[in-house]
Amino acid sequence: MAGASSIRPLDGTLPAAREGGRGQHIDLRRFVMDLVAAGGGIVEAPEDGVLHVALPGETAKELGLPEFAVLVFDYDAAKETPEAEFVTFGSPVLDRLTSLGIDLGRVTRQYAVVPSVRVPPNLMDRIEARIGFNRSRRPVLRTTSIEAYERAVFRFVVSYISDERFVEALMVAVDTTTLADDTDLLDEARAVYFSPQPPDGAGDGVGEGLPPAAVRRPSYGEVVRKAVAYLQARVRPRLAVYQAEVRGYCEKELTTVLGFYEKTMADLVARRDAATDDPDKNARIDAKIEACRLDRERRIADVVGKYKMTAQARLDSVTLQVMPRVKALLEVEHKDTIYTQAVYYNLATNMVEALACPRCGRRFFSAYPAGDGVFVCRPEEAE
Repeated sequence: MAGASSIRPLDGTLPAAREGGRGQHIDLRRFVMDLVAAGGGIVEAPEDGVLHVALPGETAKELGLPEFAVLVFDYDAAKETPEAEFVTFGSPVLDRLTSLGIDLGRVTRQYAVVPSVRVPPNLMDRIEARIGFNRSRRPVLRTTSIEAYERAVFRFVVSYISDERFVEALMVAVDTTTLADDTDLLDEARAVYFSPQPPDGAGDGVGEGLPPAAVRRPSYGEVVRKAVAYLQARVRPRLAVYQAEVRGYCEKELTTVLGFYEKTMADLVARRDAATDDPDKNARIDAKIEACRLDRERRIADVVGKYKMTAQARLDSVTLQVMPRVKALLEVEHKDTIYTQAVYYNLATNMVEALACPRCGRRFFSAYPAGDGVFVCRPEEAE
């Protein structure tokens, strides 16, 4: 994920072949060059139709190639280079390359298409209609600036497993600058049109030539770790609900199992008590009682294990959404203290974004001043 910003979208499909044999070879070669680079490899092209590639160990293993391989795209060149892999439509190595491309293609960057990028003339009215500053005087707008905002949208597939398995897809969004949980903002962007190409004049990760946020940008590794933490926070309550549901089935089956073994044990004990004059028979019954006890423990463990609910998650895709937004710096007076609060207006969704609580990370619109100069989401947090 650390190199996600440089990965081109690869959907596993091959580029359309141009007219003629050599044109087809050029298309395939371009596809393979992009794919190897996206997979962390190095490519050299000493001549047309030939590639020398150096692959990471895991990638080479997945492709069934040596870490240093020669790939050719021309049949005649393949005959002249026995140690080379011939890459063409239908070849096994191309099938494996395409499968790798499908996986790598799950990381893409998209740019919001916005008619114009400017500060709305009624920005302060929009802010006050959306955000309430409790226990404070009316906020004053001091400065505005427009910057590029990047959001990483993760799609996880979560499996809930007991004696059966069922799955659900969960979306988690993270602000790649502040690491705030932006999942609740996803609904606001449903009507936004995104393009895979940046607007004219845009740099890597910056929409329409706008500067990124003027703070240290965390690594994508940090973004992934935050996404996993936010995912766990969403899965735990769901898992608790499902565990409560299966607990009833588990208790019902345990009642049946325990009832069966209690009756069986009682019958065996009664038979042993009735056979006091026959030591051999008593010994056999004692052995059956012990075997019954052990079998009961095994059956209890089987039932508990059957209904034990666990959750597993896998990452399905990541989309980096780039949108322009206005950063408005407000001054808010509370008693004798002047608070400075940044509020963001998203120019793609045309909405004021909810604030992110510095205490718990949740989004909120009703702000309470805290003693350390920040606004928080709940009055108890302020205390």
